[in-house]
Amino acid sequence: MRRVLIEAPSERLTYLDRRGAPELREALAAYLNRVRGTAADANDIIVCNGFAQAIDLVTQLVKSRGGRRIAVEDPGDADGRGAVLRHGLTAVPLPVDDGGISIEALRASEADAVFLTPAHHYPTGAVMGPDRRAELLAWADERHALILEDDYDAEYRYDRAAVGALQGLDADRVVYLGSASKTLAPALRLGWIVLPAALVGPVSAEKVLADRGTNRIDQHAFAGFLERGELDRHLRRMRIQYRARRDALVAALGEALPEGTVQGVAAGLHVTVRLPDGLDEAAVRAEAQRRGIALSTLGANRIGTGPLAPTLLLGYARLPEAAIAPGVRELAAAVRRVAETP
Repeated sequence: MRRVLIEAPSERLTYLDRRGAPELREALAAYLNRVRGTAADANDIIVCNGFAQAIDLVTQLVKSRGGRRIAVEDPGDADGRGAVLRHGLTAVPLPVDDGGISIEALRASEADAVFLTPAHHYPTGAVMGPDRRAELLAWADERHALILEDDYDAEYRYDRAAVGALQGLDADRVVYLGSASKTLAPALRLGWIVLPAALVGPVSAEKVLADRGTNRIDQHAFAGFLERGELDRHLRRMRIQYRARRDALVAALGEALPEGTVQGVAAGLHVTVRLPDGLDEAAVRAEAQRRGIALSTLGANRIGTGPLAPTLLLGYARLPEAAIAPGVRELAAAVRRVAETP
């Protein structure tokens, strides 16, 4: 930030390209193409205020094109689903298995777009494989529909190679959304959309109407951070720390809560813990909160109301490693308290 304020010429700090600072869009295109396997062009990137504004703008885009139904993962991200509902569109739930969304259900949905997390499904951690990706792209081509790809924590892989972005397979059908929230900090409020070239104009016009542009000083600072390789170095450091915290969490769960089945450990910033059938996950969450333990559940991320195994979502990114084992022991006590309660 100091470097930008000292070195940036004054004309870079006025009202310029509504898509965002050219320096950041160039740096983002180079980074995403190198790290995420996208086919991004700087001219097709719009910088926005975090993922929240990105999904809001993209949902408006679907509506402006005459869309009325957007298919979403179930369970899935509540923010994306909320944007669909805020704009008066129908959110069509799609079941998710170990390979991602059901393409059969997608074909039956009559959706105009689909919003999904193919590289690392939130919240189960499922990864969409090559065959299902091909089916998804074929559906979009046949229906002339858009795929809204949320690449929310793709940089964090511990036990497997990174999974490339869908956008790199079809830049004309996939709208790619990303942000700095998981890699740096949510408070930075920097997000980006990589759009098919024909859709850049309508979305950038909506962006101008919304706020006249995202903080340009922050954009220049982040551009320099990317260009100097600082983000790459930061991610290398954080992968080591997060992996240690994940390992500590998995070990503590194995010791204190062996009846739970831990999943989704290979990537991301949280794990899922499937509890024995019959437990009320909402009651476990309430009892854990009473003991000072914050967590989420699979049921809290669902649209449907059908039967689902009780499952907890445990984030570990913000926890000091030393706090993990005591927290898990307290969580185990909460689970057993609920299990013993008639």
